Amino acid sequence: MEDLILRRVSVHDRYQLELKLGYPLQRERATRYRIDTYLFAPYSLGVNAGSYPPEEFYRDIQHYVRMKTPLLQLQEVLESPRSPLVQVESSLQALGDGLTPQQEEMLCDKLRILRAVVKSALQDHLSPIGRPQRCITAETEAFFEAVVTNAIDAIDRFEQRFRALEAPLAALGAGPALMRTFALTDEAISVLVEDLLLRVHQLAWRWLSPPTLYPWRKRLAERVRAEIDYRRAVGYPSVLTRKTRESYVRRISALKKFTSSVLWLSTRVKREGALLQHALYAFAAGVSMVFATLVAFYAQATYGELTMPVFIALVVGYMFKDRIKESGKAISSQLLNRRLYDYRTIIETSDGRRRLGHVREKVAYVHPDKLPEQVKTARQAGAQDDLAAMGGFESVLIYAKDVVLRKDAFAYLSRNGLDISAINDIMRFDVRPFLRKMDEPYVERLTLKGETVQKVRCHRTYHLNLVSVFTGEDGRTTCERTLVILDREGIQRIEQFDAAGRPAPAYRPRLPIDPPEWTEVE
Repeated sequence: MEDLILRRVSVHDRYQLELKLGYPLQRERATRYRIDTYLFAPYSLGVNAGSYPPEEFYRDIQHYVRMKTPLLQLQEVLESPRSPLVQVESSLQALGDGLTPQQEEMLCDKLRILRAVVKSALQDHLSPIGRPQRCITAETEAFFEAVVTNAIDAIDRFEQRFRALEAPLAALGAGPALMRTFALTDEAISVLVEDLLLRVHQLAWRWLSPPTLYPWRKRLAERVRAEIDYRRAVGYPSVLTRKTRESYVRRISALKKFTSSVLWLSTRVKREGALLQHALYAFAAGVSMVFATLVAFYAQATYGELTMPVFIALVVGYMFKDRIKESGKAISSQLLNRRLYDYRTIIETSDGRRRLGHVREKVAYVHPDKLPEQVKTARQAGAQDDLAAMGGFESVLIYAKDVVLRKDAFAYLSRNGLDISAINDIMRFDVRPFLRKMDEPYVERLTLKGETVQKVRCHRTYHLNLVSVFTGEDGRTTCERTLVILDREGIQRIEQFDAAGRPAPAYRPRLPIDPPEWTEVE
């Protein structure tokens, strides 16, 4: 089970958590997963069914569904038949005179997906230097030099071969859309290479001693400068200067969206069980009308028409009719909530031609006593410094997802040679509703130091706990807990634990930038 559903919880920004779930596609059969996420919030935050109803929860989440980037090693990007670069080169060699609209569309898709493939391959290749050793030795220096040298050599070969595609594309009479796709992908890859090499430059001091560090930083700076000079010479506007800081960020964001949009999937959201809900409501209205009619008939038969007893009976009958109708609607809603989900999200290809599956979602509050034992155990496992957990002073909200992917989804997404093995469901959750009733983030307390009393500044934080239960087709489940530390200013950090309460490594960028190294540049 641990290998089926890919999951990652990370901090997207100060106010948003990002939960990423990967659903592997099965060959020749439909696949189904269920993910239940229990959110534990202290009572002091004032989060309950009255102040934070499920409708608001849905407003605070944002969904993205996309195909998982094909996984290739750096050398495979250059040599493997699964590589989009190799496939485009082979296609251009095999094509005759001119390109059909279908061929141009296929080439556009494979060109755009190259940025995501190269990014994934480079990050995987360079990820070891994102986890530096504690001390610098000859072995660490040799390892760094080997990893980075191989990366730079591969980048040089890739860019040379990719940029050489422009001439055969023009010779085959490629249309404006295809040539524009090539240019934008070329610009996006150049920006990506610059960014990754700058991150390597920032991490070099953790791997290299000064005699080796300075020549390597010079080499990396020259390679980065070559990318900047290339974009400036070609006329690409993505060159960062003091005057272009605003437009640069907007430009690179647009480049990323343009190239990665080939992996995006379209979604349609609709209420689940709307027809059944109307039918049950109509039945409740009918039952109440039958009661009111029977009361009217009985009163008229007993007291005659147009008498005071009949008038009173009609009024009382109407009163009970209204209550019966509302009670019937309430009972119907409870029955529907037990059996149905709130929303059904239809997953389709971006052109809307093929339905790939659906995701059903439901949000509800749960009494702590009615939680599954597996969830209670995971919530209370490990060291606890939160009295809310031990005293049960928490509101518990469950966010359930049932995922069904069609059996032909794998074959359809893997057409045209694309190696698509999974669908990623990315959800961003805004925590600002949980910050409203928090106290000031810092408070001064008195402490004794020696024989004197001093004031110290203490950080006041609050804990949200997310317990996720993943269930596969075979019924096996796995469970994990994520601790989110908040203050009034937003998310401070997250910590992750397994079902037994053992700390698990939280997600961190594979090539982080070291903040102390940031400097203002012109």
